[in-house]
Amino acid sequence: MENEELGLAILECLDKLSEKQAAIFRKKTIENQDTDAICKEYNITPSNLWVIIHRARKSLIECLEKNWFN
Repeated sequence: MENEELGLAILECLDKLSEKQAAIFRKKTIENQDTDAICKEYNITPSNLWVIIHRARKSLIECLEKNWFN
């Protein structure tokens, strides 16, 4: 039950990210898609992809701290 609730909290927090940030985060971390393929799709560099992933993770952590861990 707790894992299901956490999963729902993560999905809610993903919805709060920008559309592009959420899509890239999902493709790379959840769907485990290839970095080069994502970079080509979004016309970004690999280093830009990792900046987007880092910022998405940071936003997700902040959101979960507010909505799940408290």
